[in-house]
Amino acid sequence: MSSSSPPSLSFNKTTSTSIKEEADDIKHKFTTAINSIKTQPSFITLSQALGDASAASARVTLPSMVHNDADVRSASHAQKDRLKTMFDEALSDEELYISLLTIANNSDGTSNINDEDIRFQKNILQITRRNGCGSTSDQTTTIESKRMQIEETCSAFCAEINEHDGYLLFTEEQLDGVDDIDRFERDESTGKIKIGLKAPSTLPILKFAKSSDTRRQVMEALSKKCQKENTPRFLEVIQLRDECAKLLGYKNHAHYMCEVKMVGTTEKAEEFLLKLVKAYTSKCKDELDILVELKKRDIGNSTGDKNVTLDPWDIAYYTRMYKANESGVDEQALRQYFPLEHVKSTILSIYEELLGLKFERVVDAEVWHDDVECFAVCCATEGTVLGHVYFDIFPRPGKYSHQCVYPLSPSYSTENGGRVLPACVNIGNLTPSGEGASLLLFREVETFFHEFGHAMHSVLTNSRHSLHSWTWSAAPWPGGVEQGFLEVPSMMLENFVWSPEILQRLSKHISDGSSLPKETIEALSKSRFLMTAYGKMKYLAMSLYDLKVHSGPGPYEFEGEEYDAEELYNVMIEKYTGISPLPGSFAVASWFHLLMGYDAGYYGYIYSEAIASDLFSKFDKLSKDGKSVINVDLGKQYRDKILSPCATLDGEKMIWNFLGREASQDAFLSSRICKD
Repeated sequence: MSSSSPPSLSFNKTTSTSIKEEADDIKHKFTTAINSIKTQPSFITLSQALGDASAASARVTLPSMVHNDADVRSASHAQKDRLKTMFDEALSDEELYISLLTIANNSDGTSNINDEDIRFQKNILQITRRNGCGSTSDQTTTIESKRMQIEETCSAFCAEINEHDGYLLFTEEQLDGVDDIDRFERDESTGKIKIGLKAPSTLPILKFAKSSDTRRQVMEALSKKCQKENTPRFLEVIQLRDECAKLLGYKNHAHYMCEVKMVGTTEKAEEFLLKLVKAYTSKCKDELDILVELKKRDIGNSTGDKNVTLDPWDIAYYTRMYKANESGVDEQALRQYFPLEHVKSTILSIYEELLGLKFERVVDAEVWHDDVECFAVCCATEGTVLGHVYFDIFPRPGKYSHQCVYPLSPSYSTENGGRVLPACVNIGNLTPSGEGASLLLFREVETFFHEFGHAMHSVLTNSRHSLHSWTWSAAPWPGGVEQGFLEVPSMMLENFVWSPEILQRLSKHISDGSSLPKETIEALSKSRFLMTAYGKMKYLAMSLYDLKVHSGPGPYEFEGEEYDAEELYNVMIEKYTGISPLPGSFAVASWFHLLMGYDAGYYGYIYSEAIASDLFSKFDKLSKDGKSVINVDLGKQYRDKILSPCATLDGEKMIWNFLGREASQDAFLSSRICKD
């Protein structure tokens, strides 16, 4: 039987010492199990050991992202590195590899082996080979040592960003145009408004502050954030990754990483990206021409002075202004329609209907902060608990400063016939309330919907082995879908937020409770792909940089010239977007992804977006035929064929099962490229 209780995640008594003690216990139990498997080889015992260690690890690793004590966060980061090394060492153990290899073809001596068990065996042997098993012992030892260095450096890099507490001070006049400034703190000595360097604070400034100098200061601080500390860490990781890849016989780290992704090869990933660059290039140029003209009018220069150019801090401001003028969408006014509590409860309701679920608040769940809520995710028809999802959605000092879903327990079967239920937490940094309700920018509503899609992928996983349960590289334990498929389910579900039917439900004016007017919904829908080419070109540039910088330690050839890793980033951004980054800046120093598992894989977002658009086309057709986009039967198919299997099947197989064909880019290209 499976337990329907949520994990115990209260950290009231957690200290640096207790975290280490818990990690010691996990390592002792796991190592004991691994040693027993060497003498009595069993894939079933290995699966149980991996599942138990993974489930126990959340209590040790989650504090690094959410705890209010800096010393505890630091200790948790250290133990996360240690646990990652523990898993890596076990799955790099030559003796374990040989013992498993000897029984790989005899069904582990059991009679109830199924396709998922066979897949687990193949996956484990593939992981151990990619970790160096089958190579010389000296190579394996060297690789393990270098990977330990990589993990420690990556953790330090991410901790530097999370712990960053820098801020800027502005007068009210300098923030003219920014709504709801009372929600920001005041500096006690000057009385000025403190603007921290996290998205809920900086995004409204870049979009709405009328003062170019104010926007410039924010952009400069963001572009150089953590640069002094993290630049050498980034360069060290690039070097070590290249060395490990070559020890394993790969051309470079990018080739090593792409081998197990849906795309298959670095060349195919680059080809995919360059095809999109070609498609977006003229649109990007047209957009920038529009923004230049808008800037000329805004600063009173209607003489056609060719010296007026766009600066990096102008893009969000004039894009927002143009979209408001062209489509009639006023982002500030829209916030009044999206109070957080209504948005959250409505998102839960929509997911309940679409996926046949029921969310029940677990009021007595042990949680780590007063802001945190826990919900049991239940099957609507049978009432059985399928898993648990937690919400921790407001920024705090030292808390993980991006948006993500972090796994708290994988789905797996136990040797005694029971099952451990999956659990996860939605870690957000949504706009907090001042004295009144928290009002969200529409972009935050979209992000919330997207992240909850990840949460559903996590808690609806039904796998026998933790290796096939939902996870991603932020967690130290192995598992999860191919990276090219990781974003697909959440991106597919994110599309719903743009449906007029869903927009009407999600919106509720803070004053009178009214939904968005029909004309506003139409305007918002029109604005979805308006002025998006610059953002896509910047993303494509970053993705191409990711592949290039992981092709070796440098120097790197680009457009016939050679550059080091720092120069290369700014050169590629300017080449593909037409906008020069700030001189002396290296924004990679505060870019989480390349040191949190998206190395040679940042392209995966748009790769997934293309697949997600194709999957959503089945729901979109219902809407175009005048039916509700919330279709119970189609939602059940999506749950059964895309979400629940998780990594028990290849991504391509799941796509085929749902669509009845291979994925196509047609829906993506026709909507994104031709929409304007």
